[in-house]
Amino acid sequence: MRKEVPTYRKKGLFGRMKALFRNPLNFSAEVRQELGDFAKVDLGFRTIYLVSNPAAIKHILQTNNKRYGKSPAYEQLKLALGNGLVTSKGDFWRKQRRLAQPSFHKKRLEELFAGMVEETSKYLERLEARKDRESPTDICEEMAKITATIVLRTLFSADNKANLKLLYETINEAQEYVLYRTNYPFLIPFCYLNGRHRKFKKQLKVFDDIIYEIINQRKESTEQPADLLSMLLRARDEETGEGMSDQQLRDEVITLFVAGHETSANALSWAWYALAKNPAVKMKLRAEIAAVLGDRMPSFDDLKALPYTKQVLAETMRLYPPAWVVGRESLAADEINGWPIQKKEIFLLNIHALHRHPDFWEDPERFDPERFAVENVKTMSRQSYLPFGSGPRMCIGNHFAMMEMQLLLATLVRKFDFTLSDGHTVTGVPLIVYKPKGGIPVHITGVQS
Repeated sequence: MRKEVPTYRKKGLFGRMKALFRNPLNFSAEVRQELGDFAKVDLGFRTIYLVSNPAAIKHILQTNNKRYGKSPAYEQLKLALGNGLVTSKGDFWRKQRRLAQPSFHKKRLEELFAGMVEETSKYLERLEARKDRESPTDICEEMAKITATIVLRTLFSADNKANLKLLYETINEAQEYVLYRTNYPFLIPFCYLNGRHRKFKKQLKVFDDIIYEIINQRKESTEQPADLLSMLLRARDEETGEGMSDQQLRDEVITLFVAGHETSANALSWAWYALAKNPAVKMKLRAEIAAVLGDRMPSFDDLKALPYTKQVLAETMRLYPPAWVVGRESLAADEINGWPIQKKEIFLLNIHALHRHPDFWEDPERFDPERFAVENVKTMSRQSYLPFGSGPRMCIGNHFAMMEMQLLLATLVRKFDFTLSDGHTVTGVPLIVYKPKGGIPVHITGVQS
């Protein structure tokens, strides 16, 4: 039976636009409270659907995914990422996915893990020197630096430290511009007048020059280190036998860097915040790590022997999902759970709200890693938990990210305490990723025996 989609019309047209762009999470919560988890908002120039209904999200991302493409917002990401896996579409995306997928198989990840451990060991030494300082440290900045270092190491084997530092700095500055355009699309024309776009193009050229130089050097070298760039260079399409062009390699490299460190850094930052607020969870986590690892660094096989560490991360990404929203556009008319859908409608799939949906999570605001114990996962609705998306476009690097986060969480928590700084209230802000507004200042101390 076809039914009418409830429409939110309060606040006036400009009031609705302002509320959505200023804080989409708060606005979505207001709409959901009044109209439910599948509703639309009239913005004048177009209608936007706000969705936190698991069945509807499954329909869009999985069951009938061919009728839904990336939303127009992803065009802004293309400015920096090019036509990589996050932004590409259709047959081109399918070809690139086939080429890249083998690089993330278990055997390949095991080859990358040794480099991750080496960089983590170096980071532990650097952090040891920063213990017991009077002034607080932003743990978000720390997690961004170490995850970036690890991703650059796994991408390029960290051959040139100066180049890698420049890559990190330029792409972070370029991301700020992309974020500005995404959050304030009506101000885009001014970017061409005030010099912001010109500065962005210069930053991107610095990045591209370094990347293309690395690609060319690797092609000419007889050495092929066990890193993602070598794997991508060797990749051949099963159907055509073709590899990636230099442009495709560049686009996938920058996509892997941005997606591979930004989301993990924010998830880890929220994990430290949650552990600081839940000392009993931290004690249980340390007990598992002491029993499995003692004082040694973990091996690849140790990761599966640390289930509670994985549960802590899973619960963190439930409450604070880095990829807090997924944007889709209907490519054809459709019907979702009896609701009629027209072509070219925009859908904001609210993963943050889905993960706190009271119909699927008991006491949803409480931090409780036991939700992800094996016996509880068996009865969990799979569509109520989507930290890495769902369907054919599920994040290709999900196992890479979990491996990296387990390694960092396990090795840091046994050596350090991160105590929240007084006078700073931690709140989340929904940007391209869901991150702590103003960071999370902490005091770093050693673990008391």
